[in-house]
Amino acid sequence: MTLHRWSGDRERAVKEALGDHLAWMHQRQLTGQVLIAGPSPDREVGIIVVGRMPGPAVDELFLNEPFVAGGFREYEVIPWEVHHLLGIGGFSVPAVTAMLADEQAWSAPQVT
Repeated sequence: MTLHRWSGDRERAVKEALGDHLAWMHQRQLTGQVLIAGPSPDREVGIIVVGRMPGPAVDELFLNEPFVAGGFREYEVIPWEVHHLLGIGGFSVPAVTAMLADEQAWSAPQVT
């Protein structure tokens, strides 16, 4: 999950880069890189949930995001392990333990 805060002129950013930002977001949603996105009600913070990817890949992804690339916004990456979504997920200790074991196996170095 990433939080995006204005670091430049917000009005100028909207005039100059909103269309490019929306096109960038749409393309990233089509590729599965951006899953959920939207601003806080006061429009001060943009919240973007990305698909599972390592931290350096998240940084690489946002280098070309128009508001970030234009110097209008900075972002913070918050690693987030989603275990429950829309009533789906493990709601018992054995289920959560199994999910954690699977995540550890997935992140372990592969031996070939």
